[in-house]
Amino acid sequence: MRESIKKAIQQGMPAIAECGGFLYLGKALEGSDGISYPMAGVLKGKGYRTPKLQRFGYTVLTAKQESLLGPAGSRFKAHEFHYWDSTNPGEAFQAEKPLRGRHWQCGYGTSTLYAGFPHLYLAGMPEAAVRFLKAAVSYRKGK
Repeated sequence: MRESIKKAIQQGMPAIAECGGFLYLGKALEGSDGISYPMAGVLKGKGYRTPKLQRFGYTVLTAKQESLLGPAGSRFKAHEFHYWDSTNPGEAFQAEKPLRGRHWQCGYGTSTLYAGFPHLYLAGMPEAAVRFLKAAVSYRKGK
């Protein structure tokens, strides 16, 4: 299954992979038992467990480049809550806590992929949802 997912994404199948899906697309994931397990290998990072909740709460993502979700400069509402982190969480977006001003780089964004810890609020950004659906229809027609 890992190989078929990797192959499909590398061949341009549109995908949105949030949080656990993002970790699944990495090279490996450390289990709560401390053992590292192989994942799909689409992305560079390895997931590892942390001792406490990471980057909890609402955030706004700003796209640093054009991607599946929208043009550079697009802003997306999201939230994060996870006990795992990644050795390479991506740099396609800047996340910012709206009330605190805290910010960090995160996520992968290509013309066919969004992958990152932030959970997107697609209902609040119909343009991104439509772009994803159009990419999926286009991919399906090409098959």
